[in-house]
Amino acid sequence: MSEKISDGAFGRLLRFWRQVRKRSQEDVALEINSSIRHISFLENGKSLPSREITRRLATYFGLSGRETNNLLAAAGYSPMAIGALNQRDTTILRQSLTATLRGFDPFPSAIIDRGGDVKMINRGWVEVLGARVPSIHQETDFNLMDIFLAEDGIRHYMDNWQDGVCALLMTLQQDVLMYQDPSAIASLQRYLKDPALPADWQVRGANLLTLSGMHLRLSLPGDEPRNYIVVINTVGSERFIPDPMLMIFSVFPQDEEVAGRWQARLADNSYEHPLLPY
Repeated sequence: MSEKISDGAFGRLLRFWRQVRKRSQEDVALEINSSIRHISFLENGKSLPSREITRRLATYFGLSGRETNNLLAAAGYSPMAIGALNQRDTTILRQSLTATLRGFDPFPSAIIDRGGDVKMINRGWVEVLGARVPSIHQETDFNLMDIFLAEDGIRHYMDNWQDGVCALLMTLQQDVLMYQDPSAIASLQRYLKDPALPADWQVRGANLLTLSGMHLRLSLPGDEPRNYIVVINTVGSERFIPDPMLMIFSVFPQDEEVAGRWQARLADNSYEHPLLPY
């Protein structure tokens, strides 16, 4: 569960950044066309700013996208869309994501964006899931839903594939309603045209989603039917608004012996894939 932002957070952040930039309340008031009294009230938690004032403050203090969104969240506003990362941010982010994916081996895991497009994968993904979908196995431009809905997708190994797909679509649908991202909208519309999708997909999906993830039952080649847990987590701490919005999709077997077999298979193989970073 996300931690509630505490009362007075905006004022504390405002005072913090003012002191970091070595600005007086008068300096800030003059720059954003406000009054010293209003700045004082903001810092003391007696008032909250408008969204426009918050944006002006962020610009004045030279805040990055992440820090601007933290300021907006503290003031009670939704985050803004984040632009492209600079080279240093991109390098650090990629190193962090690579370490995360490596740590999840042998469990199949992928970094996905807000719309479900797959950006990076781990060796467990290549071994357990990717090879099961030949049509997109070596592709670099595909969506998480394609793994399930492709003609040669893993839905052929799923006992409850419709429920599982419905739950994933519910996640995408809610994201579309919240952020109206054009790419996510296009993806959702494409998947909803699948004739195999049940008419009551929203109800099915809602009933399957849980706080921790969802359950799937897979009959993978060479193995008996088993239960798996699917988890989608936001990359980074919940206390901060991530930029860009990325998530990690992972599949875990409920039987510990399966993980041991997967690990042994990874040790005996080398893997090449354009989305595999190590």
